[in-house]
Amino acid sequence: MKNIFIIALLVFISNSIYSQDLIVTNEGDSINCKITKVKADNIYFTFKYKDEIRSTLLPMTGVKIHQFDYYQNSEVPEGKVLGYENYQHFRLAVNGGYSYLTAKVGESVPGDFKDYIKELKSGYHLGGDLTYFFTEPLGFGIKYYLFKSSNSLDNIYREDSDGNRTYGKMSDDLTISFIGPTFSTRLLNHNKNKAFIMNVSLGYMGYSNDKVIIDKYKMTGSTVGLSFDIGYDFALSENLSLGFHISSLTGTLFEYVWNDGGRTETIKLEKGEYESLNRIDFSVGLRFGKF
Repeated sequence: MKNIFIIALLVFISNSIYSQDLIVTNEGDSINCKITKVKADNIYFTFKYKDEIRSTLLPMTGVKIHQFDYYQNSEVPEGKVLGYENYQHFRLAVNGGYSYLTAKVGESVPGDFKDYIKELKSGYHLGGDLTYFFTEPLGFGIKYYLFKSSNSLDNIYREDSDGNRTYGKMSDDLTISFIGPTFSTRLLNHNKNKAFIMNVSLGYMGYSNDKVIIDKYKMTGSTVGLSFDIGYDFALSENLSLGFHISSLTGTLFEYVWNDGGRTETIKLEKGEYESLNRIDFSVGLRFGKF
């Protein structure tokens, strides 16, 4: 977990560096500037002339080369760059995909049911996030995800202290939800049609399991969860993108509420019995809005 925050800090620092670009004309003149837009016929840029900040353009026919981020330091203050905030502030993403619960099967689980529990680890998720970017690379927002998994087994039996057996069905219908504020950082390419995205979120993780062990039961609980994901978006059109990302969600259940239909009881778990809700999500989805 410590490594996650170190990576996030490094990305934050790297995105905070405001470098400057280079234009070389056909006549051999080098211009230290900030390129704001490149089109087929013209290149638009802002530069410092003596003590004055100017914005202008050159025809591409007069440009030999142009290179982004050529200079480490900028002569042009960020706030003086014409069109520097020419980006979409809001990003809406909807996702879905495969999920896998990473916790090991407990040693207390009978051997006949280990495969059943392993199959319950695989499921799917749906969700999305809404982010407001207050600068081009940095933003904050809210994230929501819903994980679902289920399994069932017929012809099981329960035996009482007198040796009497009751036969029936066993099933689990598991739901884990996550909602929380998120901090986002993104790295755009120069054409602003592709982006690497990283999100970190701390929030509420809810747990619910509709169980059947011959009779019906319900387990519910909640805890604090941490979500970290990294992904890649690329534009399909001006206002629509396709994205792929992988997420890690962590959380631990220390107690749960057990309801058998007639009685409700809070069960506090001992150390070594805590219920891990950790999982990995593999997602694909659509993003609405420009980069």
